[in-house]
Amino acid sequence: MLELMRQWLLSITCAALVIAMAESLTPSGTIRRIGRLTGGLVLLLAMLEPLLTLDQGALTQALTEYRLSLDGYAQELEQEDRDLMKDIIEERSAAYIQDKAACMDIDCQVSVTAGEEGDWPVPESVTVFGGLSEEQQSRLTRSIEADFAIPAERQYYEGGGGT
Repeated sequence: MLELMRQWLLSITCAALVIAMAESLTPSGTIRRIGRLTGGLVLLLAMLEPLLTLDQGALTQALTEYRLSLDGYAQELEQEDRDLMKDIIEERSAAYIQDKAACMDIDCQVSVTAGEEGDWPVPESVTVFGGLSEEQQSRLTRSIEADFAIPAERQYYEGGGGT
C-alpha cells in the first residue's frame, strides 16, 4: 500500500514538472492557454489514475479482511472489558465487605470471587481471612447475605473457624 502511494505521488510530481517545463517553453498567448488547459487535464489524469485502474476485486478482498480483523479486535476488547469489570467488581465488593466488617469491629481481610451471570459479573463467593469469633462470623455472614445475596454456603472463613 505504501509503495502504491509512493508511485502515485511520484507520477503526480513528474507530471507537474513536465507541465511546468512545457509551460515555460511555450510562447505567451493562445498557445500557452491551450497548453495550460492540456497540462491541467494531464495533471488531473495523473491524480485520478489510481481510481481509473482500481482493481475492485482486490479492494473488496482488502476491505473484507480489514472488517474481519476489526471484528477480531472487537471481540478481544469485549473480553478484556469483561475481565476488567470482573476485577473491579471483585475489588470493590471486597473493600465494601471489609469496611462493613470494620464498622462491626471485626479485623479481617476479604477476597471476593465474581461469576458471570448475564451481562455483568456478579459476586458469587466470599472468603474472609482472620480470627473471628462465632458471633462475629455470624453477624458478618448475615450482612453479606443481606448486601450481596451470597448464601452462607458460599462464604468461607479461614483462620478462625468456618461456617
